[in-house]
Amino acid sequence: MGPGPEPRGPSAPAEPVAIPEHMVVLLLEGGQRFLKKVEETLGGQDQRQTDFYIKKVLAILKELDRRLNHEEGGDLVNNLIWLYDWWGKEIIAAGAQHDVPRLRRVSAQMGGNRQAWEQVLFNGVGLTENPDF
Repeated sequence: MGPGPEPRGPSAPAEPVAIPEHMVVLLLEGGQRFLKKVEETLGGQDQRQTDFYIKKVLAILKELDRRLNHEEGGDLVNNLIWLYDWWGKEIIAAGAQHDVPRLRRVSAQMGGNRQAWEQVLFNGVGLTENPDF
């Protein structure tokens, strides 16, 4: 056979189905990791490195916002939009002011939010079948 992927037969395992809640958990976990990197590089000799990690966290917040169902989400979505926006402002301000406790507060809040989504994901309570949550 030539190059390229092998054709799937009837016995080939199916690809795992992506669960939106799992992606939210992964994004929040990534946000916390990058916040730790911001904290580690804050006040260092290479401000570009700190800025790089801040931009990574902000991109994660933008992706979290993008994944919300803005049309049907109601108060929960409005509150999450506000929270993600506020986290972004706090991260930018903390970076400019070298305010590590401020970064840690945002990280702790992300962790609490992540744990709530893990409860949904691992306990199945409120789990969505529709990717547009």
